[in-house]
Amino acid sequence: MSHQKTNTLKKIAEQPKNTDLIEQLADELQISIDKAETLANRIKKTSNLISEKPRIKPLVEKLDKPTEPQPEPYLVGALSDKEFRIFIQWLFETLGYEVQSSCIVNNGADLVVSKSAEKITVLTRKYPPNYALNEIIVLAAQQAQTTKNCDRSLIIATTSFTEQAIIEAQRCRVDLWNNTDLITKIEEAKEKLTHDDPKLSFQPYQGSLLLSLLSLAETKTFLVEPKTEGKYDLILPGVKYPLLTFEARNGTVVRCVFRIEYNEPVSESEGEHLIGIDENGNKKGPDDLEAYELIAQYLTQFLE
Repeated sequence: MSHQKTNTLKKIAEQPKNTDLIEQLADELQISIDKAETLANRIKKTSNLISEKPRIKPLVEKLDKPTEPQPEPYLVGALSDKEFRIFIQWLFETLGYEVQSSCIVNNGADLVVSKSAEKITVLTRKYPPNYALNEIIVLAAQQAQTTKNCDRSLIIATTSFTEQAIIEAQRCRVDLWNNTDLITKIEEAKEKLTHDDPKLSFQPYQGSLLLSLLSLAETKTFLVEPKTEGKYDLILPGVKYPLLTFEARNGTVVRCVFRIEYNEPVSESEGEHLIGIDENGNKKGPDDLEAYELIAQYLTQFLE
């Protein structure tokens, strides 16, 4: 086939679908209607095979001018997806919601929560402040609400929303919490804990240091996250780095390390070892009751 005919076929194939392709081929190539029909079918078949897939619009858009930085008492945006899910679950439970289910997704988490017989699907996403979630997330929230048979939906972001996302959310009656709203809710949760019981942050000594440290999780002010067997990190929800790490053997805490020094996180090896093991394998440090009092004193600074 000549170069001229090849260009002609390419030009014709790019024409709108409503063009009478058979007649155009017959006219442009000076061939019979039968041959034009056969060629048209081949062109249509080939075009379907090589047609490009429609581009999917990304969930976030980069801002030309980032929003003004907001005061952030918790480094929420720096949390891993797992840490972020744990934090969001803590937040809703503290605010009086029941978390019925939760799962980790890319850059966030999805939950189903309920309160006062109302079932809510929650989509949470964490992105840097120079990005904004667009209207695609609103459509995703609507779909999740229908799939999970919820009464309404809520989207939480560690950044902002585009103007179109806000308009679409208002039209669809989807609630939005941006980074400023999230900070407000964190403060509300902290105040609720203090109001419910000002002494809730620390349980009384439970008879052993291990039981006393594990009981801190019951206050909901702190989280105790198991690591390897017998090893735990104590976390303040929303703070990426653990406040302390402790290890227990046979019901006894044999190692306890403070992980924040001068407001900066440090590794286990660099942290202050309140309790450790000497060269002979013997425990060293204060007794359990004194150690718990020192730990409570250390943790109090993060609650002020």
